[in-house]
Amino acid sequence: MDQWNLLSNLVNCFDENSGYAFVERFIDEQNRLPLKLRFKYSSVNHFFILMMSKVQRVFERNRDFLLLSPHDRTILLESTAEYTATIGGMFLLHQAKLLNDLTFFKSAEIIFPPSVMFFAQRVIDQFDSDDTFIKLVLTILAFSTINYTVYRKNIPINLTNITTILPIQDMYTDLTWRYLLYKYGHHEAVIRFSNLLRCLFSVSETIVEAHKTQQFIDIIDYVVEQTEQTLFD
Repeated sequence: MDQWNLLSNLVNCFDENSGYAFVERFIDEQNRLPLKLRFKYSSVNHFFILMMSKVQRVFERNRDFLLLSPHDRTILLESTAEYTATIGGMFLLHQAKLLNDLTFFKSAEIIFPPSVMFFAQRVIDQFDSDDTFIKLVLTILAFSTINYTVYRKNIPINLTNITTILPIQDMYTDLTWRYLLYKYGHHEAVIRFSNLLRCLFSVSETIVEAHKTQQFIDIIDYVVEQTEQTLFD
């Protein structure tokens, strides 16, 4: 019962704070415009910045995250934001089917090189069909203590109390595995976890490729800055 309550609270937190309502409003506003004015570069660029920032609210309001020391929250935020904001953003795009709109896609290719969009589309194509599973995976990543994709200068890496974080990792990983077992059985659960690993490798490729553009670095820096202001103001 405790695990079902935790799962329910996590899903509700994601649905209320992930920014999907913001995405829907953006699409509605664009659809009200004449065809030739929809999804222009400036509006799509602003959309990406806000969308990737808003998805972090899920983790700002996670009860386990808020129990950590301010220092450890900062370390986790700065080391995982690239993953959580990138995957969370692609998940929202996937839910809204925005990349299926050619006009939006072309504007996105101006912001990010075609190679980045290619990798992003591949990640989206590999997303599991179970949205709850993806939300659980995002939560696990938010508490990840390993940062190995790219090297960024001037980011502290030492947690003050990793023994507090490891049980949280274990708890969400165990919850995810039990959820898959309950819903799909052992064989299907193994397949879905294997596919998840393949998807995460594609995410790493996307982030490495995106790091070649200053635009992506600026967005991640903005996401971290805005989240820190929310947490510590």
